[in-house]
Amino acid sequence: MRIKAKDPRLVSLMGEFMRTYLPCVRNRDEDTIASYRYSINLFVTYLESEQKVTVLTMQSSDFSQKNIVEFMNWLKSERNNVAPTINHRLSDLRGFCKYLYKKNAISLAEYEAIREISDVDDERVIYFTWLSVNDVHLVLKSTAGNREAIRDRFLLSLLYESGARINEVLSLKLLDVKAASNREADVHFYGKGKKHRITPLSREIWNQFEDYCEKYHPDKTSEDLLFYSFRNGRRNKMSSDNVSRILAGCEEEVRKSNPDLVHLHSHLFRRTRAMHLYQAGVPLPTISEWLGHSNIETTRFYAKVTEEMKREALHKLGDSDSSIFKDDVVFKYANDEDTIKRLCGLK
Repeated sequence: MRIKAKDPRLVSLMGEFMRTYLPCVRNRDEDTIASYRYSINLFVTYLESEQKVTVLTMQSSDFSQKNIVEFMNWLKSERNNVAPTINHRLSDLRGFCKYLYKKNAISLAEYEAIREISDVDDERVIYFTWLSVNDVHLVLKSTAGNREAIRDRFLLSLLYESGARINEVLSLKLLDVKAASNREADVHFYGKGKKHRITPLSREIWNQFEDYCEKYHPDKTSEDLLFYSFRNGRRNKMSSDNVSRILAGCEEEVRKSNPDLVHLHSHLFRRTRAMHLYQAGVPLPTISEWLGHSNIETTRFYAKVTEEMKREALHKLGDSDSSIFKDDVVFKYANDEDTIKRLCGLK
């Protein structure tokens, strides 16, 4: 006997949303699509555990304000999810519900009710962590004994100074790093939704790039991936797991002299860069552009750090020109908003 879904059109729309709408119409990357898939699956898991509703028995009407609010409470109470994670799931469900509305699967009133759901307030500011300038120096120095020391130092230096997402860095090709004036560099990123942004880099990074290419890209084929690993004798895109292993080794080494070092992960470098920029007096809109945030409210999180933490952070950072690399472009122009906007391609 063939089992039929109670709402076959909903099942069909889910498939179209994942296989056609997100990748082809909206041009979303694999990570974004995976996020939507996980959030919707998690919502189905909630319905099944709390309401005995499965994919086969669920209907478009199950995507309701009431159910989504209860789902958010479930994420907090049953899965111990923190505010950013809950809000991320809410954002994904809003996106899918917008698609359902466009396809006349739910009414305007139902969609507007879902849009009215407020994000969960983030009360974790006190636990917000980043690396001090000295911490970053120690981490970069710890790569010296690695078998791939030149690669590892360049990778982590680029991850920090660009403030880019790990997938953006690992997706770079040689042609995306270009020489600028005074032996500085520009790196071209294509982030979420294939949005293009240019980030200026220091002379130190350009020097590291040239040393890295001499060993790992002697032919300098422009279409080659900047960072790669070998699998079955072939070059492949380096995985984030590979980066995690590098950071695990760095953490173990640095903890010998600094046992209080926070746990190292790739996103910590992005967060650290943002905090260093903010502490140096760079305006939030500029940091938002620098990081490729689609919404400045995401960046405004860095301004929510308590006054006590700000004082502690400023003490760690020292003077506003105390940067990782002496000729760090952004610190050089920290108080020159017009120049930074020009460097970011905003002027």
